[in-house]
Amino acid sequence: MLGLIAIPIFITSPAGAEEPPPEEPIEEIVVKGQKSGPQGTFVATPDRATPNDPDTTQLLQLIPGGNVVSNGPLTGQVQYRGMFGDRINVQVGDMFVSPGGPNWMDAPLHYAPRPILDHLEMDLGIASVSSGSESIGGSARAMLKSSEFRSDEDFVFDGDVELGGRTSDESLVGGGILSAANERHRLHFLGSAEFGDDHRVGNGGRVRPSEYARYQYGGGYGFKSGDHEIGLDYRYNDTKKSGTPALPMDIRSIDTHLAKIDYAGKIGSVDLDAVISFNDVEHTMDNFRLREPPAAGSSAWRKNRATSQGGGWSLAADLSVLDGTLELGVDGHLSDHDARITNPNAASFFVTQFNNARRNRYGTWVEWTGEIGQRWDLELGLRYTRVSMDSGKVDGTPAQMMAPIMALRDAFNAADRERSDDLVDAVVKLGFTPRSGLRVELAGGRKTRSPSYVERYAWIPTAASSGLADGKVYVGDIDLDPEVAYEIAGEVEWTSALGVYLAPRAFYRYIDDYIQGTPFPAAGVTPVPLRFSNVDAELFGVDLAYGAHLPWRFKLDGTLSYVRGKRTDIDDDLYRIAPLRGRTTLTYEREIWSIAVESVYAASQHNVSETNDESSSDAWGILNIYASWDPIAELGFVAGVNNATDNGYSDHLAGTSRISSGGVGVGDPLPASGVSFFFRTVGRF
Repeated sequence: MLGLIAIPIFITSPAGAEEPPPEEPIEEIVVKGQKSGPQGTFVATPDRATPNDPDTTQLLQLIPGGNVVSNGPLTGQVQYRGMFGDRINVQVGDMFVSPGGPNWMDAPLHYAPRPILDHLEMDLGIASVSSGSESIGGSARAMLKSSEFRSDEDFVFDGDVELGGRTSDESLVGGGILSAANERHRLHFLGSAEFGDDHRVGNGGRVRPSEYARYQYGGGYGFKSGDHEIGLDYRYNDTKKSGTPALPMDIRSIDTHLAKIDYAGKIGSVDLDAVISFNDVEHTMDNFRLREPPAAGSSAWRKNRATSQGGGWSLAADLSVLDGTLELGVDGHLSDHDARITNPNAASFFVTQFNNARRNRYGTWVEWTGEIGQRWDLELGLRYTRVSMDSGKVDGTPAQMMAPIMALRDAFNAADRERSDDLVDAVVKLGFTPRSGLRVELAGGRKTRSPSYVERYAWIPTAASSGLADGKVYVGDIDLDPEVAYEIAGEVEWTSALGVYLAPRAFYRYIDDYIQGTPFPAAGVTPVPLRFSNVDAELFGVDLAYGAHLPWRFKLDGTLSYVRGKRTDIDDDLYRIAPLRGRTTLTYEREIWSIAVESVYAASQHNVSETNDESSSDAWGILNIYASWDPIAELGFVAGVNNATDNGYSDHLAGTSRISSGGVGVGDPLPASGVSFFFRTVGRF
């Protein structure tokens, strides 16, 4: 059924492990919006009726420990167990995408629209070293729809198309894929179109600006010969004017080219996988097209043009060693960033915000996974990464007129701006399966991250902060040290023969040299900026996935997540940490239709950052109701209502408004959508 995907139980025993036969066979569990993935990986699919926001990142709400830092309808960042932004290794279609702007308006999942998304993966717990470099906070992958090779020489044509919409923002979304393939060739074309107006909130007003428009299209080709496959993919992203009310500017345009070549094959007993990728972003933003412009003649009019180019590669080899699998690999990513701020009403005004800010990363890893006895499994991983950074000289009209800014510019230009960091990651995971349906895992790891180009090379106080959206202005520090995290984690996964499952997890993470903005009065400007600095911090928490078969065709599933983040060098909390949050869904299912009632809720958050002047938030809860109908295998319908009781509330991670509009003042929490009816139709052929 549309939105209902049968998956095996979360618990899988290592292949070949001896175990007593269960008294009863363990019943398969059906969970909406999920499908089976590798051990330790949670897979969310876009089939689920809710959440149905245009931002793919919202699917993270289905993942225990997962959440979304949202600065606009298309500008969400992955948060996992309290970490977000650069601290999460996010890949789209096996490629790392360099965001175009210094405030991450085009965060990586901006390039994975839901109509062309196959599924979203999140590594649960400590990410394996094979998942990528700088995965200090976790690792996520968005896999896009693609053509697949067939079993014989006859070409088969297939595809899918979907159309949906909702009333809260009068939005429409459509897209899909058309493919043709046989045993040697595969070809596909895919595309999506999404647009919506400013969204309505629970009190009847609107959040302005929160309109959006995004179009994406592309294609791919693959060739297979024996054990060897090669693929080529290209996509073009065209984002039009879109609001980001938590940031000082809105999206004017994002034009992005994304391309990759991948290879999968086997040479003897060695499995090989390789990817070469490239992206080119041209991004413009301003503070006068969508929001109320500054007063006529004001010097506050701003336009920013930012560009980013990135190229990456990865080569991995798997071979059997000691009754397990040994993976050896090398990877890397090169990126270059520029940004220039202007005033459209003053031709002489400019700020070279970033000039040829380069960040190059080279990595290698080794990882072994296998069994060590009848009921035990083990993963050992070690990764080394070299990060090299540099920047060109900068300038700007303020530096030519104001002594404090001139001093910042001159100090930056006179400094040796070239820096290199050597990073070492290590992960150990030990699993024990005492019987069918029960698995226990303990894990420990050391994870690292180098500063971003914004944290290192932001020379003039501006709001550029990789999307922190706290209303502060920031400057960087060339001499920042890398973050080093030490983490322990444990989990239990249990499924009964009656179809009840519980998967509680807990973790503790200590971070040396955590990068956080701290007051920098030496800049000599007002308001006092924050300077990216090395501090110490800790995060700890628990999360839970659960579900059960109930009598009379009912099923229950849900998640619950809690995390606490604190600085340990002073008495303060970390910024933008989600409060206790949960989701519970009760579904009644028949052969071709189902109906579900869902509760989404969050506790208040009073553990907020004083350094960032973060506001606390109130508890809230909403009710969603939706139904699905699949009259035939090739056609499905979903319809329902979000926030059925039209509650007025604000999600803590939605940030605060940078403008006064629609009853929302500057610094007020951005309200969520009120009652909203939605539909989606999917056709397959």
